[in-house]
Amino acid sequence: MITTRKTKMKLSDYLQRGKNRTEMALGLLFVLPAALFCILFDWYPTIDGIIMAFYDWNGYDAPIFVGIQNFIDLFAHDELFLKSMKNMSIFVIGGLVLMFPTIIASVVLFRVRNSKAKYVYRVLFCIPMVIPFIVGLLMWQYIYNPQFGFLNQLLKQIGLESLRGVWLGDADLAIWSLLFMGFPWVTTGAVLIYIGGLQGVDSAIWEVSQLDGVGPVKKFFALEFPLILGQFKLNLIGAITAGVTGYTLQMIMTNGGPAFSTLVPGLYMYQLAFKSHRYGDAAAISIVLFAVSLLLSWVSIKFIKSKED
Repeated sequence: MITTRKTKMKLSDYLQRGKNRTEMALGLLFVLPAALFCILFDWYPTIDGIIMAFYDWNGYDAPIFVGIQNFIDLFAHDELFLKSMKNMSIFVIGGLVLMFPTIIASVVLFRVRNSKAKYVYRVLFCIPMVIPFIVGLLMWQYIYNPQFGFLNQLLKQIGLESLRGVWLGDADLAIWSLLFMGFPWVTTGAVLIYIGGLQGVDSAIWEVSQLDGVGPVKKFFALEFPLILGQFKLNLIGAITAGVTGYTLQMIMTNGGPAFSTLVPGLYMYQLAFKSHRYGDAAAISIVLFAVSLLLSWVSIKFIKSKED
């Protein structure tokens, strides 16, 4: 009897192990394509870029190992790179400051108690999400057009014709014109994230603050903003990464001009790689941008503490 019971247990264990192996094999089979594509299109270019940052390569001849010379050239001899880093700093700082209109809009929308009005506001905020990014850029090109653009026409109509300018063609105005784009600087996706964070807070907190007679300004600084610090940190890292590595806006609107006044490192990297065939220098810029983005993100995570931390 004992021998039979042991035999049955061994057989059931064997069948269970076979079932587990089959399930594991099926799981691996399903994730294999995603893993291969990730290695091929994410990890391989990244590792290859890091390696090429230490080579002098024009894309055709054999790469020549130069160590950290590419980095020395960028910081010691390349004025355009230094200018692009300065422009990038302006865009990053400007982007961080322009995050606050979105936060204020989210809080105001959250405070709306009328459900119908709240629904209408949310629909209005979500409509820009379906408009392609490139369409928005073309619209702003029209607004800034010096001959028939909306901005110059508006200034003329209200009697401020002396303020009319060549917004994207003037080296002193171009970078500020790009920063002004997106007015009133309310990002739809970020609004939804902040509202989601506020709605997740226990309603008792709002009731207590109302009973205590907390004013709207104090309520914002003492309750609402601290409670969405986790969401703020998430959007902050996104804004930093976009500001450091992004260049689509500058490439489409001004191509880095006039007189390199809107040139950013990402666009300079693109021009070095695909126009000047200086792939080693371009790879070195990508490493610098990665390091800057990583450092700023780490500082944000380290010094901004939310209630979840």
